Amino acid sequence: MSAEEGDRYRPLIAVVAYHLADDRVPRWPSGGYGVPAPYLDALRRAGTRTAIVSPGEPGDAAEVLEPYDGLLLVGGGDVHPRRWGAEPDGEHDYGIEPDRDDFEIDLLHEAVRAAVPTLCICRGMQVMNVAFGGTLHRHLPDLPDLLEHGVPLEDTQTIHEVTPRLRSRLSAVTKSGPIASASHHHQGVDRVGEDLEATGWTADGLVEAIELTAPADDEQAPWILGVQWHPEETAERDPAQQSLFDALGLLSRLRGTRARPGEREGRSRRYEIVDHDPSWSTIFQREAERIRSALRADRIAHLEHIGSTAVPGLAAKPIVDILLAVPAIAPRDDFVVALRDLGYRHVLDPWTDDHEFFSLDAKGSRSVNLHLVVAGSDWDARHLAFRDHLRADPEDADRYARLKRELAARHPRDVHTYTDEKGEFIKEIERRDGATTGD
Repeated sequence: MSAEEGDRYRPLIAVVAYHLADDRVPRWPSGGYGVPAPYLDALRRAGTRTAIVSPGEPGDAAEVLEPYDGLLLVGGGDVHPRRWGAEPDGEHDYGIEPDRDDFEIDLLHEAVRAAVPTLCICRGMQVMNVAFGGTLHRHLPDLPDLLEHGVPLEDTQTIHEVTPRLRSRLSAVTKSGPIASASHHHQGVDRVGEDLEATGWTADGLVEAIELTAPADDEQAPWILGVQWHPEETAERDPAQQSLFDALGLLSRLRGTRARPGEREGRSRRYEIVDHDPSWSTIFQREAERIRSALRADRIAHLEHIGSTAVPGLAAKPIVDILLAVPAIAPRDDFVVALRDLGYRHVLDPWTDDHEFFSLDAKGSRSVNLHLVVAGSDWDARHLAFRDHLRADPEDADRYARLKRELAARHPRDVHTYTDEKGEFIKEIERRDGATTGD
């Protein structure tokens, strides 16, 4: 995908800074604003551009967020206790920034309204919970039977495991099972806010991840995820932690390349619909052999040619879709390494536990899409059923081809709208036939 324009688009992520005290930086007598470098490094590894925004920006939250494709709330001091129904406590409260609380809460609500992908880290997750009416544990060391979670004021840190809930956005993004996480926070989520759900915990039962309530595989719902630990600290060497930033980058790229309301042109990769090419089946056979040689036989449930290139005579984008069904995807890293060795590029699927995406280039253009799926999952069944339906029903196949050509002509630089609108045809087939189909 390196040669395709949509892949060259680097989304712009707004990162909210925190106050620096007057004596924090030499020769800055009036303090300033800052963001620790590891956050920015992780975002840049995810293929994004970064922009630091700070409390005091003129305009309302909608105006502030308008130029950006995604939002990151980072760590820092405590949320003001009155925000969640408590009174200040001089013994444990630290680093309170009321103007930052106001700014971040306003940005979060606007991110939900405008569907701006958002990742909230440590303090950011606490702000997220409070923004939706949740409460916090004031000082975790005062609670009995908790693991060590680190205390920022004492500069202590610990590594503990976080277990994601299956069928959550956290689980879909990481696909790793328990996540070894760097932690140093003295507060935590108590009552989870409205419209949020807990989706990750440590062994002591403390909530370590929350997300906006939505079906995990709903690609249209706002993607707002909060994690209590510090993924930026270990992301460079831990793919599960880096995947949180990769997901934010991917979702922000998808949002940024989609055509704006009322506009025809987006900024996605160019694509075309061409007449059926019999060589597509040969490409599938060649790649199937390479994949089988790279993976143990017991790791492959079945390997199928799917999509429009698998239907004889059907016009399609000249990209062969392959379905690789496996007993389980997690842990994902073994598959990523094996397929990268074959030249495939990995793009995570941040919506479902049952699917990951890979692509292969030939002569500077994408030639193969590889879908890694859980055997027997809805993703697996729907795509096989839709392929088989088109093979058996030439009239529907012809309607589908005409629709794709019309959509490609109407949305030449917005592959997302093309995909959404042809999806309505697929849903029509499903409703009419009562079959589980998809493409």
